[in-house]
Amino acid sequence: MMIKKIVVLYIAFVCSFTPCRGLSFAEQFAQIGYVEIADRLQEAEAFDALYKHFDVLITFLQANPKWAQKVNNAKERFIRSQDKNYYATDFFGFYDESKIRARSQISFYYSTHFHDFIKARYPELIQLSALVNFLESCRAIQQPYGEVFQKAADELGRGAMFSSAYEQVPILFKVVKYLSTYTPIKPHYDGTAFSLLLDSTDNQSLLLSAYKSVFTVDDFSVPTRMFPHSMLLIPGTLLAEFSIYPTPHVVMQSDNVRYATIAFAMRPYFILQKYLFSELPSFKT
Repeated sequence: MMIKKIVVLYIAFVCSFTPCRGLSFAEQFAQIGYVEIADRLQEAEAFDALYKHFDVLITFLQANPKWAQKVNNAKERFIRSQDKNYYATDFFGFYDESKIRARSQISFYYSTHFHDFIKARYPELIQLSALVNFLESCRAIQQPYGEVFQKAADELGRGAMFSSAYEQVPILFKVVKYLSTYTPIKPHYDGTAFSLLLDSTDNQSLLLSAYKSVFTVDDFSVPTRMFPHSMLLIPGTLLAEFSIYPTPHVVMQSDNVRYATIAFAMRPYFILQKYLFSELPSFKT
């Protein structure tokens, strides 16, 4: 029964992973900034459970700063390891910016290599149910999306850019909690190959724009979705060498706490090139 369910999900995924709006992926990125994909891989309940696990972890680490420091030590040690280079970034682990007025958010950057590093090197952390439940939830949810990124790269004719000895796309998986005091300053570009906006408890607070030579605040709007439950694929700065330019986006202020989950496709062992992208407008009033 489980194998049958996986096959059905895979078929539904393949059927949904086709360019909509009559445009190729490259054309959609250029014209509207994103590709919408009907999400047949995850049930909404999976993200609800993920956010509950995240809240439990946040509560535990805020109440136990010594354990929070141990988690941070694991991150710092992983950043000095060779596995970190696979992701070509230093962003891993827990970031509590809830007391920083300009940020007002809490996030966790997960990767399977970081998870395995903790299990191998920090047995005391694996005794913490709050951390283990969250990490295992991240692993389970992020697992199918390497296929999404590979298919997107293939569709663009750039399938080889994810090639590495690991034979898998390096995925950096982010879970973020925006507090009600969060206030946007300006949009940003993601330092990724692709960013897959998987889930949000408030889709209307996300604004984005296709890449332009000059931006104004009015260029940013809520993406129009054609599917009731979908994910949005946007290009990041690591595709610029292929003349595919990043999609800037911004999260607007909300009276409610907002949770979101994003999967970032990184480029294995990539050395960042210097590109000058269009200046982004300030949303600060």
